[in-house]
Amino acid sequence: MGSQAQSHWVSLPEAFAASLYTRGPVTGDLPGATGNQRRRVDDYRGVGTDQAEEVGTVTVTADPDPDPAPGPGQPEGAPPQRERPLRPVLWRLHFLGGFLAAPVVLSLALTGVLFAWNPQIEAVLHTDALTAVAAGQPQPLSEQVAAAGSEHPGWTLMAVTPAAEPGATTGVTLAPEGAGGAESEPVDGATTVYVDPASATVTGQIVETSRPSEWLRTLHSSWHLGPMAEPLTELAASWVLVSLLTGLYLWWPRGKRGWARLLRPRWRAGGRRAWRDVHTTLGVGIFVLLLGMVGTGLTWTNYAGAWLDAVRAGLSSGTPAVSTGLAAESTGHHVAAPQGGDAGGIDTVAASAARAGLSGPLEITPAGQAGSAWTVATVDDRWPVELTTVAVDPGSGQVVDRVGWADYPLLAKATTLGIDFHQATLFGLANQILLTAMAIALVGLIVAGYRMWWRRRPAGGLGAPPRVGPLLRTVPVPLLVGFAVLMVALPTLGVSFLVYLAVERVVRSVRCPARSGA
Repeated sequence: MGSQAQSHWVSLPEAFAASLYTRGPVTGDLPGATGNQRRRVDDYRGVGTDQAEEVGTVTVTADPDPDPAPGPGQPEGAPPQRERPLRPVLWRLHFLGGFLAAPVVLSLALTGVLFAWNPQIEAVLHTDALTAVAAGQPQPLSEQVAAAGSEHPGWTLMAVTPAAEPGATTGVTLAPEGAGGAESEPVDGATTVYVDPASATVTGQIVETSRPSEWLRTLHSSWHLGPMAEPLTELAASWVLVSLLTGLYLWWPRGKRGWARLLRPRWRAGGRRAWRDVHTTLGVGIFVLLLGMVGTGLTWTNYAGAWLDAVRAGLSSGTPAVSTGLAAESTGHHVAAPQGGDAGGIDTVAASAARAGLSGPLEITPAGQAGSAWTVATVDDRWPVELTTVAVDPGSGQVVDRVGWADYPLLAKATTLGIDFHQATLFGLANQILLTAMAIALVGLIVAGYRMWWRRRPAGGLGAPPRVGPLLRTVPVPLLVGFAVLMVALPTLGVSFLVYLAVERVVRSVRCPARSGA
């Protein structure tokens, strides 16, 4: 076929087969084909096309955006010969990942926006508890803690967050004696009692497991369906990663017009063409942000997250922690010093932390056992490079250990920044607005993708791409190896893809027994 279009009549199967390895669109009044079927032939070649979707005869034409340097015998605009076996496979993976994961991703986007604005939500729901009204100098922290302890006699002190600014209250977290909880989860029954720092009066209290942030976090990760639902979000995130990478490759322009369309989508073109431009523009626009959100989100998952933890441990790149052990000669200075959650000594600890340069929002944690130091940590995630934790001897007030941002390994720094960005705490309000805009764009991206599928699916059918299995034989070995590594790193992706290939083969053998070995 030359650079000019040629027309000829073909059957629907022939046109479909040609579409798999032809860059230009195959269109026309195929014998017995509906308009949806004509569009379906056009779509399944695995690349976007722009020319007539419903015109007279079957026409094979060149793509309007020519590729550079076509090989000998190739039509102008055809993809390089090496890409021909690859693009159909990537298109099928892109479709599968987007089509199957989009409902879960849509839920994650909407619940993620709610979680991003949690500080404002909590401030509205718990205004009385979080607002101090008394004027005057703050009372000693020990008196504020004692006032909170009177609300729950016999409970253990877990942490104290002193008021960081005028009008704020001091939070004193207490837990029932002997209460336990899962790692990184609130202790069962733990309650934060809020105290007006000037008057040392209680303004309110919040059960930790009932905080809006905890409810929204669980909604975001498992829809309150329990741990069994969490692998589903990991599965969706894994497939979204595949869709992102394959989508970028399939979109990458091979001519000036492709780049221009990114900036000037054809809104007025109507039909599937306009929806495709919307899908492309939004996808490229949020690619980096969404890739970061997916990557950081996977760090919390059961299986991919476990791999990352193992890698960080193997590279000694975990988040550093202060040493809370006290030397024998030091412990002798405070034999009677309070241990294990007693409030005594907190004034000494707070003063030592202030002298050590810690300021802003702080969290003071008492010694967990005899012979241990208290810890004081900055907790302002808006700019984590100022994160500092010190261990303080509650008897002498001596700082026995200190860990700052400079002590974090590179991978730990990247993880901290990524997680803070994911939780919309990095840079504060700017982060919240940015993630909200990204979520809105993601919803538009998903809607446009489903709209394209709906327009070109056959009447009464799903409109899914042809089988992936046979085409894998044509994929370059390095790419197969790379995908295999990705399947190992993302176990839910690997298992689900193998299951899909098995189901695909079973369905093929049932429908076409004579060709099941193909």
